[in-house]
Amino acid sequence: MPKVDLTPAFLIHRRAFKESSLLLDFFTQKHGRIRLVGRGLRKSKTPLQMFQQVNISFSGRGELKTLTGSEVDDQPRSLLGETLILGMYVNELIARLLQEQDPHFELFEVYRQFIRQVIGLEKQSQHWLLRIFENNLLSELGYGFDFGVDVSGNDINENAYYDYQTQSGFLLSSAGKISGKLIHLLSLEDILNPPDAEQLKVCRNFNRVRLQPLLGDKPLQSRSLFFTKRPLHKYE
Repeated sequence: MPKVDLTPAFLIHRRAFKESSLLLDFFTQKHGRIRLVGRGLRKSKTPLQMFQQVNISFSGRGELKTLTGSEVDDQPRSLLGETLILGMYVNELIARLLQEQDPHFELFEVYRQFIRQVIGLEKQSQHWLLRIFENNLLSELGYGFDFGVDVSGNDINENAYYDYQTQSGFLLSSAGKISGKLIHLLSLEDILNPPDAEQLKVCRNFNRVRLQPLLGDKPLQSRSLFFTKRPLHKYE
């Protein structure tokens, strides 16, 4: 890859590298997920911030390239408490599931809107926005399907219930846990019209089943933070 100048990106993970540098994972608009060396950035007085869009430049011939510049392109988003955990969870999904240098233009825009919208929403709508992001991520990875019909090709009935079959979709079942109304809401992706708390739990478990084969046995670190009482005030 030749030198890249000022491509839109979000920092999704960072860790120490050698004595004074950082390893930086970015989700970029044009190049997907990339990992760069930020030389001398460990003691920078203006460190790159999570959840803030930047334009980055990088170059290098090898697999691990070097960050050569960055410009802030948007105001920082102050994600705190549980909202911060949601952001960390989304970042971890991207870091775990996207292949390096595999562009996902539409998902980048979904991520950008997630960061912009999640702060101003009530808790129920925040979790609904998270479920919408998961659905878009699964679709980008080739695991999406038509929310409008069941496995038999019949239109989803909002008054019926369904089971979910991993390879094929929704199966009409009187003992099913997923309501046709919830499936319809999933297809609309309307963040201002979330399902009730009980159906949100159903949706969370539904997406967890879909994500599990992709994530494997290694647990998500961000998920465990939902079960700790330690307050979070910044991205650690």
